[in-house]
Amino acid sequence: MRTKVIIVDDEPLARKLIASHVSKIEKLELVGECGNAIEAANLLRTKSVDLIFLDIQMPEMNGFQFAGALKNPPAIILTTAFRNYAPEAFDHNVIDYLLKPISFERFLKSVNKFFDHHTETPNIVAGHPGQRFVHIKADRKIHKIQESEILYFESLDNYVKVHLKQQTLITRVNISALEETLPSPPFVRIHRSYIVNIKWVNTISGEGIEINGKELLFGRAFKKMALQKLSLDGLK
Repeated sequence: MRTKVIIVDDEPLARKLIASHVSKIEKLELVGECGNAIEAANLLRTKSVDLIFLDIQMPEMNGFQFAGALKNPPAIILTTAFRNYAPEAFDHNVIDYLLKPISFERFLKSVNKFFDHHTETPNIVAGHPGQRFVHIKADRKIHKIQESEILYFESLDNYVKVHLKQQTLITRVNISALEETLPSPPFVRIHRSYIVNIKWVNTISGEGIEINGKELLFGRAFKKMALQKLSLDGLK
């Protein structure tokens, strides 16, 4: 499983250097480069992204404004040529703050910080469908949860809320990384923020689905595939 990365920087040479660094790390996959925040916003509507290398000084919308406008942002590592932004940078809950020109050694240290924060992906214990278990780390415990007990997963920035029949748990994991570990069916990604268990879907409309009285909307980038899976797999 590789971490999906985009680079957002208005300087072509800066993008080229970061792209070169990314190519040297097997666990990273560069899925896009953007010259400004508008391009990045459009890309995030169509691609699943785990990590953004984000420049601060850009035309029209700077990196801070862009990060603040994202509802459920991926992890962010800021890049800049100016030291004086550091205090403000960490107010935005970023992974790290890299000063240009960025050496590979410093880049690698920053990426390792990201991996340190995103290594708690729940694992699936094999078994018959409906009898598989998911191990989730929450509240300093490992919870063994039967797959069929999970209603849906909800992204909370770099955490995920696991909605169960009787309770909710919060675990530190990126929802895109979680998605790659889950079997489909029964789990279907319908939005940047939601992965649902089709077993518990009560109704489906052109706008979204309802689970246990909660309406969850389709995301534009996920709607077509989600409707296909919901239709083909049924509501077993």
